[in-house]
Amino acid sequence: MKNYKRVIAAAACAATAAVMCATMLACSDGADANPESVKLFSVAATDVGAPGIDADYFVAAEPAATTRANATGLKFAGDLQELYGAEGGYPQAVLVAKNELVESNPAFLSAFIAEVEENANWLATATAKTIIDTVASHLPADTTPTFTEKNLNATVIANCGINFVSAAQDKQRVNDFIEEMAEVDPSSVGTITDSFFCGTLGTASQPSEISVYMPDGAPALALAKLMNEENQFGQTSVEYNVVPANTIGAQVNGADPAADICVLPVNAASKLLGSGEKYKMLGTVTNGNLYLLTKDGESITEQNVSSLAGKKIGVINLANVPGLTLKIILNKYDVAFETLQ
Repeated sequence: MKNYKRVIAAAACAATAAVMCATMLACSDGADANPESVKLFSVAATDVGAPGIDADYFVAAEPAATTRANATGLKFAGDLQELYGAEGGYPQAVLVAKNELVESNPAFLSAFIAEVEENANWLATATAKTIIDTVASHLPADTTPTFTEKNLNATVIANCGINFVSAAQDKQRVNDFIEEMAEVDPSSVGTITDSFFCGTLGTASQPSEISVYMPDGAPALALAKLMNEENQFGQTSVEYNVVPANTIGAQVNGADPAADICVLPVNAASKLLGSGEKYKMLGTVTNGNLYLLTKDGESITEQNVSSLAGKKIGVINLANVPGLTLKIILNKYDVAFETLQ
């Protein structure tokens, strides 16, 4: 049976018999519903490993995980992609395109996707400076890139799970992940219809001016080759834009969204675009980049997830993919959890 967030309702305390007065007092004092549950709380990136933050473990995405490990002496203690267990990890970020682009210029999209598929090989040979300069040159002015020469290396790139999987191939995995997120937090996702998933592309070609948007971080690495080469496609010109992660949803919103092509967290894509009325998913570009960090705790594997019982875990972006993924994993291994305020 899957475990869900444990909360003691005040009504339950009120209905308890007189012999349970001590329990009622514990409820009013805010005592834990289950002392053995994992206690989850939200942290900022700069809180990870910081003095005074009472946590046994932290969950962070690359490159923040490496940045904080280097700055604080924390060690990597678990790979959420492996703990999740599905082949290839979980579908973290997806590439979407406007429906009118799918209809009017599918030949361009086929060529664009072919370049995205080559991106992982390019990352394996490009220097850290080349990658960083490429991303930085497409950020808004006066914006510092997430990746620096101190936190970008071959291991970090590998940890970002960059691999393109087409929408047709990844439909089931995306649907399964959305369903699992809905089980731990129904408000975190929307409904995805079959029309959201792009099928076979046609051969029509039409001159176009395309705007591509992606969040800084691992999603930007997923298109770094294209940005570095400033890929243009015949009579179709492309402008690449890297934006802060908290603004990416705005690029696909409104009556005339700015993004013709966009990289979005999969749960945000489901909420904003899941009907398939405005955009279609071309494929998944990142497949998990979340890691457990600790100072003194043991490493967590599939064999000992239960040892997290009673521990406190600080999570960057607890309400979004990092926190949702951790909750899915705890459910999978029947480990109770609750969220601290």
